[in-house]
Amino acid sequence: MTPSIGWSDFARERYRPGQGRSYFAGTEAELVALVRAQWDARRPGAGRADLAKVVVVDLPPERFVGATVRVDETTPLRARFTRRQPEEDGFVEVRARGPREPARYAMVVLYSAAALLENDGRRSGDCDWEIVSIQAGPLRDEPMRPLTMARNFLGKPGGTPCRYTAEQFAEAVWYWSARAGADEGD
Repeated sequence: MTPSIGWSDFARERYRPGQGRSYFAGTEAELVALVRAQWDARRPGAGRADLAKVVVVDLPPERFVGATVRVDETTPLRARFTRRQPEEDGFVEVRARGPREPARYAMVVLYSAAALLENDGRRSGDCDWEIVSIQAGPLRDEPMRPLTMARNFLGKPGGTPCRYTAEQFAEAVWYWSARAGADEGD
């Protein structure tokens, strides 16, 4: 039996056009239906060993828009100090202007109700699982952004406590050294 699935307010605000992040070019209900259809094929989220708190559901990439721009010495970059949410620590975010890499793979990350409450977190509704992230890009398992990994690893506000290996951190740093998130409006 498929549990109840909904959108987190966090994902609803971030993963839509004009935010410089991956998004689904369809309705919220359509995405939830796709996730439900693939629920039995879910896998543990990055740094997880089981399906208890964080899962990834792979989806067909059609109707998904990626968020990464491959950068080189000619790519216009913009840096700013920002926060994901008011109660979280601020950080420097670098964005790039240029063509987004095509979405060859897409996945949705979901947190269980229990995981959402960790580290003084909150739920957005009464669903068993909430969509917290939409990832679409050139690789099936695009490495998590190193800052996100650090937020989780260190249990910082807004992070979901998780352990990563040195190799996982190194792979993420290497991957993101040649990419940046798309500048808003791209």
